[in-house]
Amino acid sequence: MMYDLLYESCIWHSRVALFDPEGRLISVHYDDVARPFLDEAVVIGRVRSVAKGLDAAFVDIGHTLDGFLPLKTVPEESLPLIEGQEIIVRIARAPVSEKGAKLDGRVLSRKPEGDVHIPSIIRPAPPAISRTLRDAGDNPVRVWILDNRFRQEVSHYVREENIFELNKHPDVDLLEQMDINLEQLAGPTFDMQGGGRLHIEMTKALTSIDVDSANSPQNSKNFRLELNKRAANEVFRLCTLLELGGSILVDFLNLTTESERLGFQTYLEEIFSFDMTEHEIMPVSRSGLVEIVRQRVGEDLMTRLKWPMYVSGDILLKLWRNPSHKGRIRIEANTDVANVLKERLTHDQALAYLGVEVEVKDKQDMRIDNYRISCAA
Repeated sequence: MMYDLLYESCIWHSRVALFDPEGRLISVHYDDVARPFLDEAVVIGRVRSVAKGLDAAFVDIGHTLDGFLPLKTVPEESLPLIEGQEIIVRIARAPVSEKGAKLDGRVLSRKPEGDVHIPSIIRPAPPAISRTLRDAGDNPVRVWILDNRFRQEVSHYVREENIFELNKHPDVDLLEQMDINLEQLAGPTFDMQGGGRLHIEMTKALTSIDVDSANSPQNSKNFRLELNKRAANEVFRLCTLLELGGSILVDFLNLTTESERLGFQTYLEEIFSFDMTEHEIMPVSRSGLVEIVRQRVGEDLMTRLKWPMYVSGDILLKLWRNPSHKGRIRIEANTDVANVLKERLTHDQALAYLGVEVEVKDKQDMRIDNYRISCAA
């Protein structure tokens, strides 16, 4: 069964999406020049302080928050650490909200020769296309690009025979699927195939997911178990797609017998056995409640999609889809998004990359994830 990967890119922003053989979006990764992806990057930093009570050190890695380095990950020959000491670390988890990055001292990289600014990244994180290909695992993948402009970028990562151009395949609607999926990812309601829906509510403490049987046919005596199984598959897809972490409380439909609950528990664990993120699934309660604890890997996607740089990136990628614009382009967007666009689409840059002038109007009353693009004849 073939997976489809959609690659979109402009000079400031890249987006790579992976669709399963059923056409469902299962992962999407981004790169943006204003906020580089940091997970797995190798950094040469400086020890800010050593907290013996925590058996850890705080390391300046160039972020506003110092990284947290467990001393158990530091090689023996580098111990003891002292304040001001240079150290090479890997970012195991990027900074999240008000928490600094989690670091790992088990790194093979050596300090580059010559003058090196400290702190600085000495080996960048894998790009979005590499992270997406990793999500596909061993499954065969077709890589789709808009047109020949992007072939050279992609050919560094996949073989030439696996690259396809959308402009030569008008029957492939991956761009439309991408746009529809991104609109749906804003939530908080997610419809399931076959009926029923999920409601997701996020707080700092936990993520709650409620399974709703609305619009789901109830013509089977095993209706509750069947709906729960479909919901379990969708919960897994959304946990990985949205990169949900921490405590996730799922309210499935209650099952009447102990054997049903045990069977459903096994089914849920089998589904999550494909989860590459460290996790733990608690037993199903009598009322259908299940707590899933997943390791946090960064800001969740629902949050990131409302970042000004991601919204402006979505706008830029849509402009890049058309290699030959006709007439002046007008963009109306929230003030924060408009400010990013004005920096990236100056008069000269717009003419150089799009061939037309672009007028950006900031609208304070617009939601940050809303915008309008129009073209004057």
